[in-house]
Amino acid sequence: MKKLLLVLALALAGQFAFAQNVQVQNAFNDQKAAQQYIDQADVYKSQKKDEKAAKQMQNAKLMLQKAKTAIDAASTHEATMNQGKTWHYYAVIYYKISAYPEFNDIDPEACEKTLAALDKLKTVDNDYFKRNASELQQYAINIGLRYYDLGANSYNEGDYENAYINFKKSYEASANLGGNDTSALLSAALSAMKVGKYDESVVMFNKLLESGVDEASVYQNLAAAYRGAGDNDKMLETIMIARAKYPEDENVMNEMINSYLTLHREDEIIDQILEMAQKNTEQPAYYFILGTIYGNRESKLYDVEKALEYYNLAISENEAYADAYYNAGALLIDKASEIYQAANDKDPSEYANFNKYLEATDAMAVEAKTYDERALPYVEKTYELLPDDPAVKLALRGIYTRLKMNDKAAALGE
Repeated sequence: MKKLLLVLALALAGQFAFAQNVQVQNAFNDQKAAQQYIDQADVYKSQKKDEKAAKQMQNAKLMLQKAKTAIDAASTHEATMNQGKTWHYYAVIYYKISAYPEFNDIDPEACEKTLAALDKLKTVDNDYFKRNASELQQYAINIGLRYYDLGANSYNEGDYENAYINFKKSYEASANLGGNDTSALLSAALSAMKVGKYDESVVMFNKLLESGVDEASVYQNLAAAYRGAGDNDKMLETIMIARAKYPEDENVMNEMINSYLTLHREDEIIDQILEMAQKNTEQPAYYFILGTIYGNRESKLYDVEKALEYYNLAISENEAYADAYYNAGALLIDKASEIYQAANDKDPSEYANFNKYLEATDAMAVEAKTYDERALPYVEKTYELLPDDPAVKLALRGIYTRLKMNDKAAALGE
């Protein structure tokens, strides 16, 4: 009796295994039928028969839904879950679901599941995978391209978070099969920086260097990523390597300037900025940077006249450089305000008599006025260039008022 039960159990197990193998075959046949409908739809589309094409795509969708149900069951049954054929067909079916917008709602995660199936196939039967590698790798490549397009669209729309996600998925789709899509990796790294994921971008830029992408822009962005991540030592180390490798690259030099300005060590590179300014006379931004450095009260290089010298050089190269006019004017206004404030803070008791106190404060007021007078043409020019900027208008009215140019102040309105 026991022997009979054992034979019966083995027979039933065989039947279950057979049933699951049938499921695999059914899944294959259903997806094949779906492909025939898709091919016919393509013919109708080429003939501008949109209604017929839509009907064929609907038929294809029904067949893919059936194929999905069958392959899902086979992928979780112990009789077939470790067969290469199961995961091959699983990848094919989910790839087709992902490839056409008409089918995407069958499973929104079809792309991810396709790649997961390819991973699983390599695990359960790597020889099978190798025999079908050219076909299977193409699925991963196409999915990678799809993710890349999604990333590019998001990036162009300013949605850097989704750009980062999709570029990263594009890279991983390639890496899934041993590839190395450096374009996707670079795009993911740049997008990561846009959303403040500096640690992730550092990893990606380093991976690019390890992959042989030894370019100035990679070092430049890696240094910027280190700066964003707060790792100043690695930032400087990277920028020094870049400067040694690419001494003439302007972007690398610009990143070096940013790095040293971040550390408030601008005095160490002031000569190099000046060299860049003199070399690139069509780029007044370098003179503007010098003006900003010398005009910064917190810098050990603070020097109003030196700052004005460089702002004027920037203006001489670009007579419509509104920021240079504005900064020059603001620098002089601030200096005037500083002197006025110092005069107000004077203590009359420090002087022999009140007349001496008045003489001192009047002299300071005269000095402050000279700075306002010097600022006036810069602010007027800024207003000419930026007539709708409320901050510029306010600054100009303030100067007119202090210089008792009341008619002009009134003309600006409230």
